[in-house]
Amino acid sequence: MNRQKKLARSRRDIIIIVDCTLLALIGGYVWTRGFGGHMWFQNFGTSGSASVNEKVLAYEPLIEKYANEYHISDYVSVIEAIMQQESSGEGTDVMQCSECYYNTEYAQSPGSIEDPEYSIKTGIHYFADCLELAGCRGPGDLSRLKLALQGYNYGHNYINWAIEHDGGYTKQNAQDFSDMMKESLGWDIYGDTSYPEHVLRYYH
Repeated sequence: MNRQKKLARSRRDIIIIVDCTLLALIGGYVWTRGFGGHMWFQNFGTSGSASVNEKVLAYEPLIEKYANEYHISDYVSVIEAIMQQESSGEGTDVMQCSECYYNTEYAQSPGSIEDPEYSIKTGIHYFADCLELAGCRGPGDLSRLKLALQGYNYGHNYINWAIEHDGGYTKQNAQDFSDMMKESLGWDIYGDTSYPEHVLRYYH
């Protein structure tokens, strides 16, 4: 009888382990450790919402189109928040990505893009690269999302540099990188040292 109980308990434990493993693999869930050492599921794939103006919202169909094209459809609201921070939907270079190397139709100089749709396509293409380099697992993966956002503002080199030096984004290394680039280039300003915070104020 005891042997049968032990076998039943072993089978039950195996089933529980398998079920937990399957849940962890479904929907972008991963185990994370919370306060007091307790474990819970966190869904990094959950999309949030953006608090943006009507001009930005008017571009939502185009944002969705190119987010789908570059396989980051879960980030539509984040992209809207980026646009809100960059231009509030004003002008022709709404994603402020004229200097991006994906801009092959206009001069790679500030504000050169004259077509809002092309700006959206170019900016989303670049942001998709930032997310990949940062290893972002979804919009809810805020630490890596901040790394990707700062990379959108500073350039891809920041992402690799931050990972190498600190394992990812920190407010301090964002400042350090800016200071380093200012000294190297002889500039007074290099990027927005609080860019993730400024974008994420529009994202919930």
